[in-house]
Amino acid sequence: MNKSENKRTLRVIILFIILMIGISVFIIVYFRQQTKQLAIYTDSDEDYGHHYAYICDNRDDNMYNSIYEEALDSSSGSGSYIEFMGKNLTEDYDSAELLKIAVYAGMDGIIFQADESQKTKELINWADEMGVPVITVGRDNASSERKSFVGFAYYELGQTYGAQILEHGTKKGTDILVLVSSDANNTSQNITFQGIIDTLSKAKALEGINLKTMAVSDTSAFGAEEAISSLIMGDELPDIIVCLSEVSTTCVCQALIDYNHVGDAQVYGFFTNSTILSAIEKNVIAATVTIDTKQMGRYCVEALTEYENYGYVNEYMPADIYVIDNRNVEEYYGSGGEDANE
Repeated sequence: MNKSENKRTLRVIILFIILMIGISVFIIVYFRQQTKQLAIYTDSDEDYGHHYAYICDNRDDNMYNSIYEEALDSSSGSGSYIEFMGKNLTEDYDSAELLKIAVYAGMDGIIFQADESQKTKELINWADEMGVPVITVGRDNASSERKSFVGFAYYELGQTYGAQILEHGTKKGTDILVLVSSDANNTSQNITFQGIIDTLSKAKALEGINLKTMAVSDTSAFGAEEAISSLIMGDELPDIIVCLSEVSTTCVCQALIDYNHVGDAQVYGFFTNSTILSAIEKNVIAATVTIDTKQMGRYCVEALTEYENYGYVNEYMPADIYVIDNRNVEEYYGSGGEDANE
């Protein structure tokens, strides 16, 4: 190789190194800008003692928004601020990315909607190793290093559905369909389903009943609408439909009305919004089982504060479960429940 070729090769190597340095600088600057964008305080002039992150899968989910609003209210005046990570951003980060950003941004703690996957376990453990405690909310990862789980008893939820089915009566040959999440990592629904089975079994009502499940997306309203519309328009509508998510409950309410099948199936939903509450009032569905989200929001703040002050906290903080039907829906409206779930 002559000197001319050596010089050309050297220039190519130098240009490549300069290019790689430029790309690295760009990535670092971009990441810092995104971190600053996410780390926004409600009042830039106020000095917060602690800055916590709140992260959930679906930032439009009414239940998780309600939990956050109560957590934010509970932390008001305490010198702490809880930021809803990823809310109103132009880029759609997933929960794993948001948790990493929260850790790198130096958050004092994270409230996180988890699942039982190995990836989530490793992510929570990594955050803990970095000195950022994680409180799981709504869904748990019990084998991880999370400090506490704020949620509700899934088995009790299943028992509540079972009690509602028994209260309204069943007979031999009754078809019961439980709409479950299509997310394989949402193992909590298996516990809920077992609670339904055990409750019916103890009452000796399980024999002769056709109890089945159907997977429905609880992250995409469009996907849920398609699956549920096909179900409602099908040749054989189940006698009883149990919905384990707000999305599927809302879609069933609307489909029963749209396809003129009101009264053809007994429906038990999950959580509340204006559509679900209106459907209860109009006897489109029999009842909905909901969670005290205000309690959950307060528990999240208490868990973070207790761990910050003492270095330990209760591993499980369950919220109350209750039923809303046409006997108490007006009372629920009167308590301001509809405002929290619009």
